[in-house]
Order: sequence, then C-alpha cells, then structure tokens
Amino acid sequence: MVAIGYFGVLPSWGTANRADRPLVTTVRKASLTITVSERGSLESCVTVDGICELNGHQNKISYLIPEGSKVKKGDIVAKFDGSEIQKNIAQQEIKFKQATARIETTQQETEIQRNKGQSDIIAAKVELVLAELDLEKYQKGDYPAEYTKQEGEMSLKKKDVEAEAAKLEQYRALMKKGFKTSEDVRIQSSSLDAKKLDYSSAQQFLEVKKKYEYKRKTTELDSKVDQARKKVDQAAATDKAQVSKALSEYEAARATATIEKQQLDDYLQQKEKTILKAEQDGIVAYSNDRYWDASSQVREGATVYSRQKIFSLPDMSHMQVKVNIHESLIKKIKAGQKAEVRIDAFPNVVFVGKVKSVSQMADSTRPWMTGGVKEYSTIVVIDDLLGNEVKPSMTAEARILVGELKDVLVVPVQAVAERKGDFFAYVEEPGGLLRRPVKVGDNNETQVQILEGLKEGDVVALDARLRLANEFKAEDSKDAPGKDAEKDKDKASGGKTAVK
Repeated sequence: MVAIGYFGVLPSWGTANRADRPLVTTVRKASLTITVSERGSLESCVTVDGICELNGHQNKISYLIPEGSKVKKGDIVAKFDGSEIQKNIAQQEIKFKQATARIETTQQETEIQRNKGQSDIIAAKVELVLAELDLEKYQKGDYPAEYTKQEGEMSLKKKDVEAEAAKLEQYRALMKKGFKTSEDVRIQSSSLDAKKLDYSSAQQFLEVKKKYEYKRKTTELDSKVDQARKKVDQAAATDKAQVSKALSEYEAARATATIEKQQLDDYLQQKEKTILKAEQDGIVAYSNDRYWDASSQVREGATVYSRQKIFSLPDMSHMQVKVNIHESLIKKIKAGQKAEVRIDAFPNVVFVGKVKSVSQMADSTRPWMTGGVKEYSTIVVIDDLLGNEVKPSMTAEARILVGELKDVLVVPVQAVAERKGDFFAYVEEPGGLLRRPVKVGDNNETQVQILEGLKEGDVVALDARLRLANEFKAEDSKDAPGKDAEKDKDKASGGKTAVK
C-alpha cells in the first residue's frame, strides 16, 4: 500500500467488485533517482595513533591513562620507563665533553704547529740569504780585494828585487874601484837572492790563490747556498705536512664530537619519547587487537616493541562511514557524489554526506565473508553530525546518489518480473491483465525505468512476480502437446496472455 500511494493510483472500480480487483498503478513519466545503498560502520575521519617510538623490544609501560578517557591535545596518555635512557644520557654527556675538549686541544696544536712551521721557514730563508751574501761577498768583495793586495805586494817585491839587483851591480863596480870588498858584494848578492825568493813565493802564492783557493772557496759557499735553499724547501714541506696532520686530527676531533653529539641528541629525543601525548582531542582507545593474547595487551607494566601501536585517538567531531560496494556497482561510484546516511542508533535522523574516496583495489581482508565476490572499500564523509553524539563502530547505512534520469517512464519494481533474462509486466486491457515483454533500464530500490513495451498511462499490476511464477508453473504442469498449443495461441495473440 505504501508503494501504491507513492508511485501510482488505483483505478475507479465499481464498489461491488473493488475487493476482487488486483493492486495496480499507472505508468508515468518522472525523474528517476539512481542510488546505491550499503551498510557499514562509523569511524573517525581523522584518527591519530600513539606509536611507541623508543628503540628496542623491551620498552616497559609505567603509566596509562584509563581507556575511554576524553583528552585534550597535549595531555599525557602514556609513559615508558626511562631509567636506562637517563643512564645512557649521563654517559654520553661525558663522551661529548671529552670530544669537545679534544677539539680545543687539536685546534691549539694546529696553531702551534703552524707558527712553528712558519718560524722554521723564516729561519731557513734567513740562512739562505746569509749564504748567498757570503758567496757574493767572497766573489765580489773578499777575493778581488785579497787578489789586488797580493798583486800590489808582488809588485813591491819585484821592485825590491830590481833595486837589490841594481845595488849589486853598483857594489860590483865599486869593488873594482876598490871602494867595496868582495864580502860586501857577496852580502848584497845574498840580499838579492832573498828578495828574489820572496818575490817568487809571492808570485806562486798569487797563482795558487787564483787557480785553487778561489775555486775551493766558491764551491764551498755554493754548497752552503744549495743547502740553505733545500732547508727552505724542507721547512716548507715539513710545515705543510705537520699542519696537515694537525688539521686532520682537528677534523677527526670535530667529526667525533659531531657523532657523540648526535648520539646524545638521540638519547635526549628518546627521553622525550618516553612520554606519549595526545596530538588531538579525542577519546583514548588502546590497541588490543590480539585480545586473546594476554602478553601482547597494552597495560601498565607490559613491554612493547619499537613502532608498536599503543592507542588511537579518533576525532569524534568528524565522522565517516566505511562501506564495501559490490564489484557490479563500483563503476557507478565516484568521489564527490552526495549521499544520505542513516545510523541505526538514530533512526529518525538523516545525515547528509558525500563520497570521499573509492578504493582502486578490492578488499583482500574479507574474501571468506563474501564468498569470493570482490568488494571495494568506499568512504562516505558526514558533513554535519547535527549535535548527535555518535561513536566509532556504530552501524550505519549510506545511500549514495549516483545519477538522476529526467522525464523517463517509470513503474514500481513490483510491477516488473524477470524470467531467464527476459522482463515482463502485466498490463490491464479490456480482456483483463495480459503479460507483456518489456525492456528495462536503470532502477533504484523502488522504481525501474521502462525503455520499451509500455507507454505513459498504461495500468500495470503490482504483483508481477507472483503472477509470472503462477503462470509458468501452470504451463510447466501441462504435457508437451498442450504446451505447444498454448505457445501457438500465445504467438497468435502477439505474446499477450489473458489472465482469468
């Protein structure tokens, strides 16, 4: 009766036989709203998980806020035992201080080595300059001066020889005249020989000085210059090597200090992570998925591993419905489509929402529940909770608007029946209600679109399925000849069979 009142009208039957007439409705044009409905459960749009971010597998829980407590952002939800971390921090602080002191030491050693190297280079350069000056002084100063002096002395000695030789000749002449004795001549001759010897020695000494002493002295001074130059190069190379070594030790000290600082920071961060705080407002729900395993349950005194989920904080002010859509309908669902949501706990409230997302992959966690049929997770966000205090996991139904056909022929779904892929309706004609094949289009839960076989204004029965079942049941009970005759009769009447 509800379907009739909404979708059609009853014809004006006579009062006497109205009780004998079937329920019917009129084929009409209307807008057909195409929807897909599915049941699912409520969940928060934004759920923040509390994760244990401590290292290791034996992190002991020392405090938990009671489950179901309402918390604000920043409230403490859980604490872990941090005694071992505090011990590590104390030890690491000592290592970091030692590494920092090593930086200062190596930096000072680098400066000392750099200054020493520069001093050694300067000293070597000074030695080189002095050696070059000694060489130049000898070549351009001492040797020419000594050589000139020796030449002058040799010239004087030569003149002494000449003077003694002239005096000897004079003595010899005077001896002949009787003024000098032979003894005087002999003495003078000896004096001349001494002068000649002195001159010859000076001459030989000058020759030795020129030929041997100059070469020896210049070779010696050149060697000192070369040695001084090599000392400069050696001092520079030594300075470079020592400074490089000191810098390497300094960089190593800095790298070690950086590593120690990072380790200290890690421990300090671990210390901060011994306290789990709420990252948003919500109700605390502890993660106890393995409820049958007491050792894995989150409780005070229990140990948890790194990255283990401890609790969830659903945002209760923004909720959504998660439904699984059959693979035959999923192609109709698109993100952004409007939807109506009805929650079993609030049967008289219609919530408005829209499709947030449609999974591209079938849900692989539910094959044993669906008999192998593929279903796709779809999220419908509720726009406004209308002041109702809904909770996660409440059962709800989402009715998704996937399309709307304007001005099409429609009849209630009860007016169409299907048999072996063909669709039929029972149409009121002067001879009674006759079965007529029809072609259907889209449909929703209450109405179906008629593409062929009916026209606007036709009156159709609302019990098509029952009639079709009874009709073919009666035909199947007849023997073959009777069936053939009935088929011939049906064919002759154009596919219309009167219902008595």
